[in-house]
Amino acid sequence: MKRKIWTIGLALLLLCSVWPSALFAAPYEPDFYLNVSKAEVRVGETIEVEIGLRNAQELVAFELNVKFDPSLWTAGSGAFTTSLTGFSSLVNTELLPGGQVRAVYSKLGDAAGESGSIVLGTVKLTAKAVGEGNFTLDAIKVGQSNDQWTTYKPATGANAVIVGNGTGGGDGTGGGSGSGTTPDNEPIITEKSVVVGAPSIVGGTAQVKLNANHMQRAVDLLSGQTLRIEVQPGVAASKVEVEFPLAQVRGEAGQKAKNIVIDSGLAIVTLDRGLIDDESASNLQFSVRRLDVSSLPANIGEQVNPGDAVYDFELLLDGRPISAFGGGEVTVEVPYTLRPGETADKIVIYNVTDSGELELVKNARYNPATGKVKFSPKHFSKYFPAYVHKTFGDLGQAAWARSYIEALAARDAVNGVGNDAFRPNGQLTRAQFITMLVQLFDLEDASATATFSDVQKGSWHDKAVASAQKLGIAQGKPDGSFGINDAISRQDMAVMLYRASKSMGLAWSPSAEAPAFADAASIAPYAVEAVAVMQEQGIINGMGENSFAPRGLSTRAQAAAVLYRMFGL
Repeated sequence: MKRKIWTIGLALLLLCSVWPSALFAAPYEPDFYLNVSKAEVRVGETIEVEIGLRNAQELVAFELNVKFDPSLWTAGSGAFTTSLTGFSSLVNTELLPGGQVRAVYSKLGDAAGESGSIVLGTVKLTAKAVGEGNFTLDAIKVGQSNDQWTTYKPATGANAVIVGNGTGGGDGTGGGSGSGTTPDNEPIITEKSVVVGAPSIVGGTAQVKLNANHMQRAVDLLSGQTLRIEVQPGVAASKVEVEFPLAQVRGEAGQKAKNIVIDSGLAIVTLDRGLIDDESASNLQFSVRRLDVSSLPANIGEQVNPGDAVYDFELLLDGRPISAFGGGEVTVEVPYTLRPGETADKIVIYNVTDSGELELVKNARYNPATGKVKFSPKHFSKYFPAYVHKTFGDLGQAAWARSYIEALAARDAVNGVGNDAFRPNGQLTRAQFITMLVQLFDLEDASATATFSDVQKGSWHDKAVASAQKLGIAQGKPDGSFGINDAISRQDMAVMLYRASKSMGLAWSPSAEAPAFADAASIAPYAVEAVAVMQEQGIINGMGENSFAPRGLSTRAQAAAVLYRMFGL
C-alpha cells in the first residue's frame, strides 16, 4: 500500500483532501510547542516562530495552522520553512485570510518516519504595528508510518511585544494629525492595558495623546470591564497629561468598559463610564501635577509630612472642567509611606480649597499592601495624604475599642464630651449615633429638611437627621418623632446601618445559611433582615451564649466599633 500524503498548516485546522476521513486514537501523546526568536521586536523587524514536537513516533506527514494577528504581523510568500530531511511540500505554503499560515509536508517513498524531538519548521513574520503579538497552534494533524492518522488540538502558544521603531516614521497604526505620538512612545496595547512607556517630556510634563486608532484597538482587545491606560514616564516628571477621544469607548465594543483607569505614574484615577456618556463631549483630558510643599501657604504646608507631596488633579471634557462628581464616579489612589509608629487606620486625605483652607476627606482608606491611599473626591483640585492622631484620656476604660475610636476621631466622625474625655462606656442616643454615621460616610445633604416632631431646625443634630431621613436611613417612630434623646438599641443600630449600606449601593442581603441567634424570636420583625446581614458581614456580633440582645443598649465604644468595621468593608 502506498504511503498516504500528509499536510501541515498554521491556526484553525484546515483539512486537506489528501487526508483519510477516518481518524484513530493515537497510542502515544506527543508534546507540541511554539518558540519565538525574540521576546521583543521593533516595527519593521522580523521574528521567527519555531513549531516543534517532542515524543514523536514514526512521523511521516503533518498538517498544521498557526494563527497570528494580521494587523500586527506581515507574512511573505516564503513564510514557512523546514529543515527536516526527506520531506516535500505538496501544497505551496500560503497565507490564509484572518492571519493564518498553512504548509503541507510529507515524506515520499518508504523512508523511515521521524521519532523523538523534532523541529517541524519555522514561520518568519515581520512586525508592522505596536502591540502584543500572540501566536497560537490550535490544531495539527499527524501521520505515522503504520498508517495511523491523528488530529491533536494542543492550543499551545507564544507571544512577543512589538515596540516603536524609533525612526520617526509611521508604523501602521495610523492616527492622523495631532496624535501626539511618535514611534518611540507608541502604546503597547493588549487585552489588559494600554501602556505608554516613553511619553514626550516637555518642561517636566509627560504628554500622552492617544488617537482614535489606539482607542479602537484597545476596546476591541479588551477582555474585562476595565480599560486601563498606564503611563511609564521613564524619567522624573512633575506633571502627567493624558488625552484621548471618547467615541470608541462609547461605541459597541467600548460598552464592555464599565470604568477607565488612568495610572499616570504619579497617581491612579478610576473614572466610572457614567462620566463619559455625555454625547456632547468628544475628548477627555486628565492631568495630575505633583506640587512641592513650598508652593503652599505656610499654614497648609505645615500639615504635610516632609517628603510627601500635594497632588493637583484636573479633568476636562473638550477643555471644560468637570466641576463636581457624584458618589463613586471617581476614585483616586496616591502613594504614602507609613512612618515608624503610624498605623494605617489613621491615614486621611486633605483637600486644599481654592481659598486656601483644608477640608478633610473622610472616605480615605490606606492599603498597606499597595502603599496607597484610596479616596473618592467630590471634585478635583489639590489633595495630600496625612497621618492624624487624636485620642482621649479615658480610652483605657474600653481598651478593646481604642483603635476604632481613634480612627473615627482622625476623620472627625466622633467627638469627646469635654475635658479630654470620650466616655466610651456611656450610652449613646439615637441622635448621636445617626450623626456619627452621617459624618463618617459623608452623607450630609445641605438641602435636606427633617420632618420629625422632635428635631428642631438649627440644632446640632438637625442636618444629620434630615440627611438620614432623606436617604431613608432614619424613618422615625409611629408618633412622628425620631426619638433623638432615646438610647439606641442594638437592633435599631443594625437597621440604620443596613439602610445606610443600601443608600451607598452596597448589595448586601442575608444568605440562606445565615446562622440564627438563640434569642432570634426576640428580634423585631422590621430588624430581622438587618441583624442577619450585619452579623454575616462581621459588623455587629453577638453578646455571648449565641444571643444578640436586640433590645440591649449600645455604648459609645460599641457604636464606634461597628461604624469602623462597616467603614473598612
